[in-house]
Amino acid sequence: MKYTKEDINFDKISPRSFENLCYDLLVKYNFHNLIWREGGADSGRDIEASFTFNNTIRNKETKWFIECKHYTSGGVPPERLNSKIVWADAELPNSLVLFLSSYLSNGARTWLDKIIAQKQYDIICIEGEELKERLLNYPDLVERYFSLSRYDQMLKDIKDYRSKFNINPSYEILKEIIENIDLKKLDTEDIGFILMNFFGQYQYFETRNDYYGDFDDKIINRVLEHLKDMVTNVELTSFQEFKENYDELGGAGIFDEMYWLDDEVNIHEMKKLNFQHYELHLNHKLSQENWKIGQYLFIIFEDVLFELFIDEKTEIRIIRDFEPSKINLLSLKLRPDITDDYKKYLKKFSA
Repeated sequence: MKYTKEDINFDKISPRSFENLCYDLLVKYNFHNLIWREGGADSGRDIEASFTFNNTIRNKETKWFIECKHYTSGGVPPERLNSKIVWADAELPNSLVLFLSSYLSNGARTWLDKIIAQKQYDIICIEGEELKERLLNYPDLVERYFSLSRYDQMLKDIKDYRSKFNINPSYEILKEIIENIDLKKLDTEDIGFILMNFFGQYQYFETRNDYYGDFDDKIINRVLEHLKDMVTNVELTSFQEFKENYDELGGAGIFDEMYWLDDEVNIHEMKKLNFQHYELHLNHKLSQENWKIGQYLFIIFEDVLFELFIDEKTEIRIIRDFEPSKINLLSLKLRPDITDDYKKYLKKFSA
């Protein structure tokens, strides 16, 4: 998911949750030996942590005190910080960090400016706007602490189920997400997940019509229309290292339908499709420890072709002004007569 500072509202979380958020951010920053003192009333700090600075000559472990001030309105006054400074003076950490959900009051800012030079430790103040900027680097923290919409949460859940339990999302849940989610908040990984699952299960979804008559393949057009403005990439660079070393394990789409072009018996059963999905065995010519599974998909939509490849991450390519003779621009290994066969395939449905 893609987030902006407007998605982060500290007013929506409790003081305890704010401390927990700061704790998790410190973990992201590779602090260790973290001790959360849950309020800090008895110890002068909310969190105590260590950080090790490494260089080629010596490793140095430093002690940090972290104070978390959750203010829903107004600036933090100096009297709310004074006791923390007293404790730091007594125990002398290397650094005292102040995480604020709002900002320093003028009085607190003036007071800190005066005393910082006198201290044997660093005082670092991270105010609300800066903290939001830092959190945007960690979308998982934004998701965890700030209320997702129902559809954002649904997408997060089905991605988790697919990753952890290999459970494919149902047509019903994909349809609800596709029709309602704010597409502008989705990143390439989110879009790739939706498209791969929709077209990867296309045949299964289509068979629902034999029982329910409810499968609508046009629902995905909302995502594809958004993708026309989103994608600028014109090369599928991540696929190049596998181009001469992959095998097709299975799939469905245009090329599978084209198999029947010269079959006089079954040609009448062909369907006009606008995609091809493959599960690929990558590096199959190499030793087993180099084997991988990749997901490949291309979709023809109006006057563009989208080409997707998912290995460790997702890449999406666009071919604009697409017409049948450009089918040979795909990244796949294609037979020389693919353009002629594709035109023949389209002609079958043009009557």
